[in-house]
Amino acid sequence: MLLPNTNWFWYTHENELRLDLGHTLTFVVPFALKNLVNLPTDKQLFSLEDTEHYVALAESLDNSGLVLTEGQLVQVLLNATAALKFHKPVCMKSWLYKAQSTSGVHCQLAMLEAADNDNGELGQVIVIEQQGTTATCMLISDQFVVSNSKTLSQFEIIKVMNDRLIPYLADIPMYKRA
Repeated sequence: MLLPNTNWFWYTHENELRLDLGHTLTFVVPFALKNLVNLPTDKQLFSLEDTEHYVALAESLDNSGLVLTEGQLVQVLLNATAALKFHKPVCMKSWLYKAQSTSGVHCQLAMLEAADNDNGELGQVIVIEQQGTTATCMLISDQFVVSNSKTLSQFEIIKVMNDRLIPYLADIPMYKRA
């Protein structure tokens, strides 16, 4: 897995937030600049706080049983780190999702069930921040049909009440051994 190093830095270029990963690698953040705050005016180092969030999330996902390629995992980690650092707060939209009798998260992973959609489709999310009874999440499914008129794209940010989150429980091996 790609691990952060001291040469990484955030910057904006051509109306995009980017992360320079060194060795001619650049990661383009998928969020529109209008949804971001505290954008770097010059090179801004990938901070210790960014690194801590990236590594903690990587460990959590590794323990979750979620199957991702290395490239997908890095993309999720970088987008989640960028969202936590730069994304504007979003309004809560819990009414779009069904309340659950058993709710919560497992290794920061959860599912959402649309209130107006009877096809049983679930959207898979990663919780990037919890504040009391609410959770700010990032969609990791390719897309999620919330209603006939609303479809969310991968990496969109969603804020919901915790009782809307269905714990994502993958097939996890009984024990991981070193």
